[in-house]
Amino acid sequence: MKFFNKNEIFNIIYMIIGTFLIALGINMFFIPHEIVSGGMNGISVILYHVFNISPDKTLFVSNFPLIILSLIFLGKKYTLNTIFCSFLLPIFVRMIINIPPFEGDTILASIFGGIITGLGIGLTFKGGSSTGGTAIPEQIIHDYLRIPLSTSVLLVDGFILLGAFYFFDLSSGLYSLISLFIIGKMVDVTQSGGQPAKTCLVISNKTDKLIYELTVPLYLGVTILDGRGAYTGDKKEVLLCTFPEKTIIDVKNAIYKIDPNAFCLVFDTKEVLGNRWKSHLIKENNLLKLKNN
Repeated sequence: MKFFNKNEIFNIIYMIIGTFLIALGINMFFIPHEIVSGGMNGISVILYHVFNISPDKTLFVSNFPLIILSLIFLGKKYTLNTIFCSFLLPIFVRMIINIPPFEGDTILASIFGGIITGLGIGLTFKGGSSTGGTAIPEQIIHDYLRIPLSTSVLLVDGFILLGAFYFFDLSSGLYSLISLFIIGKMVDVTQSGGQPAKTCLVISNKTDKLIYELTVPLYLGVTILDGRGAYTGDKKEVLLCTFPEKTIIDVKNAIYKIDPNAFCLVFDTKEVLGNRWKSHLIKENNLLKLKNN
């Protein structure tokens, strides 16, 4: 009898590794250097240094009221997805509580603690779960007060971060800010697969030549969109093109070589899906090899 399919097994592996990395970041970097990284992890650091309460106890005990809140306000499905990692985290924290702490500079602790913890949080998200904690009240505030989730996270984590300034000192608060910023970036990178990309929209009177310049020499995919000027009412062809971040200079040079008066918008793209994108990356790497030879 088959209990788990391949994807479910990978999700469980992501959740276990991710939760372990979060515990590693807490014990090895955050607790020794008084870095408050937001969430229940940050609260556990404050309680440890102020009241000598073991972080694993704080994380374990806090699960019960938060899970009850989650069941009441967010429902069974959301709650079940968080239970596994939320109870696994204090277990891992307890298991590696005697791991040698990082004894280098606090700035390095905030950077590498943020990288490891952010990677761990990203992997748990990738596995379809989370470690619960303050993510539960953040989601409740978002759902019931109708404010953006990013604002909800900022309110809750910002309030916890103030604890670093109040209970420790200005330096700890600033180091905590650095760590929190890196955690957010690492979560994004982990979830998007780490392939930075750009997307551009181009409006030009020389679309045929631009399409050739982008598709043949640069191996890029281009989509033609129908547009219309709001003031003039004139119909315009709009070119949509997504490309790896490192080729942005080549793309801009190609556009303005053909049409210096082209109107071009370039913006960040967090994630690109589809087999054609992967095949394009292979072609691009081969092209770079030919240029270097």
